[in-house]
Amino acid sequence: MELEQPQRRRDGRVRDTRQRIHGIALELFVSQGFANTTMQDIADRLGLTKAALYYHFPTKHDLIRSVLQPGIDDVERFLSEMSAEAPSSQREILERFFDLNYAHRMAFLALSLDPSGLAEVDAENWIPRLASTFQLLLFGADATNEQRIRAVIVANGLSRCATLFTDIPHDELRATAVNVALQTLSADLPR
Repeated sequence: MELEQPQRRRDGRVRDTRQRIHGIALELFVSQGFANTTMQDIADRLGLTKAALYYHFPTKHDLIRSVLQPGIDDVERFLSEMSAEAPSSQREILERFFDLNYAHRMAFLALSLDPSGLAEVDAENWIPRLASTFQLLLFGADATNEQRIRAVIVANGLSRCATLFTDIPHDELRATAVNVALQTLSADLPR
């Protein structure tokens, strides 16, 4: 899943002001958190007046929502599509889930560092729903408690790998993370 690249002017600068705002806001949300980042901070980093920023996003809530909601919606869509399709292999489910998290890595990193951003989006019971659906996708309705636990560990682990390991090239990270996730799903653990 590729994120749309912003259009560039002849001098190389980004044309789409909303894209620029999203980029700077995400950088600040990751480094300072949602609560500690002000609209003034974002405007200052962009070289805009606060009024110009408010033209594009009337409230900080609107800005946070516009940065986070697409990733949450994509996860919801993924879970819905995977649930409606014929059963997929565990590898395919894990690869697609990794790709989805990687595509939204900055937004999910910001949420990992400061979960308060979830209060600004439409994500009621999002994490429990994700865990429950992931369990069904990987092991079916008759999953044992151990399988359910493995599914949650794998879902969270893949998401964190896709967002936190920025120093590992994408292809290596994806292959390694999915292989380790598959081993976690099927390994016999000492009792």
